[in-house]
Amino acid sequence: MRMTKLDEILSANNFSNHDLVEMLPVNLNHKMVQKARLGKKPVPKHTQDLILQALNKLLQQNAAEVEGKVAKQYKRVDLFESNEVALSELRTK
Repeated sequence: MRMTKLDEILSANNFSNHDLVEMLPVNLNHKMVQKARLGKKPVPKHTQDLILQALNKLLQQNAAEVEGKVAKQYKRVDLFESNEVALSELRTK
């Protein structure tokens, strides 16, 4: 199975789905994160924005714990555009 960019980032930083949900517990749930992480279906833009916001917040918080570390801030295109292109290509075949 092909890894999504979101899955790569979370795995590289040893973050779980729950870590993302904790950043925005009112708006984000585990099911939303898991679906985006698997990348089998297109993720609604609203959900993309929530996940992006939670990821950037989590990376910022993690960097603050390490002196001198600067967190990379991602954009929606960085996480989700390649997944949507791949899915659309699969549908046309």
